[in-house]
Amino acid sequence: MVNDYFQQATNPHQYDSEMMDWKIEGLEKSPTRQLFQEYLESSLDIKGMSVIDIGSGMGQLFPLLKQLGATKITGLEPSVKNIQASKHFSPDIEVYGGTLAEVDTRELFDAAISVMVFEHIPDLTEAFKKVCAFLKPGGKFYLIAADKSYAVTPRFDYKLEIVDIGDGEVVVKTIRPLGALYDVLRPTDSYVKTAEIQGLVLEKKIEIKPTQTLMELSPKYLDFLEIPMSHLFVFRKKN
Repeated sequence: MVNDYFQQATNPHQYDSEMMDWKIEGLEKSPTRQLFQEYLESSLDIKGMSVIDIGSGMGQLFPLLKQLGATKITGLEPSVKNIQASKHFSPDIEVYGGTLAEVDTRELFDAAISVMVFEHIPDLTEAFKKVCAFLKPGGKFYLIAADKSYAVTPRFDYKLEIVDIGDGEVVVKTIRPLGALYDVLRPTDSYVKTAEIQGLVLEKKIEIKPTQTLMELSPKYLDFLEIPMSHLFVFRKKN
């Protein structure tokens, strides 16, 4: 079961499953997506910069990145379904098809961003190494990753199946109305330590908790008012 769950969680085509209709929650009207954007809007410093969105999905962040003044936006996404939707909603933005490990671009970016993607990354060391290679010296990496404690907490009408894979990591199968999702959950300090070894210095870490906007859109989050749901890390590549 351990290997099967880990393979499911790190399968780059998880979102291409016939049972998965990501459009239900994946568009800009998703309450949790709006929560992430609310935190990003006050933290991103990308005016006049080139940005690569790692795991860009259906292009949900593209309008915000434009609004915040990015001069060039590039997506990176392995899901065929998501790329097709992205081309429909944002035909002017180039999206590389493939995983972080597969894509080889010689272009360097001022900033990289990744939202709830590293839960599907099999090897943190290789992932941070690749992100570092994408960035110019001094470039920023904005990473949103799930909080392990929150992700293993019973909530709403979800059914959770949790498998311990060692070193403080677990794989969680979350059965939701739109289908089952598999995620690798890691301790927060794993991201920081691994990033620093690869040359990315932590500048800031922000706990993402339910905001007033989220609770108005989805009152079910009232029970988690003071609980971190995820974390926003801001890393800087060493010069």
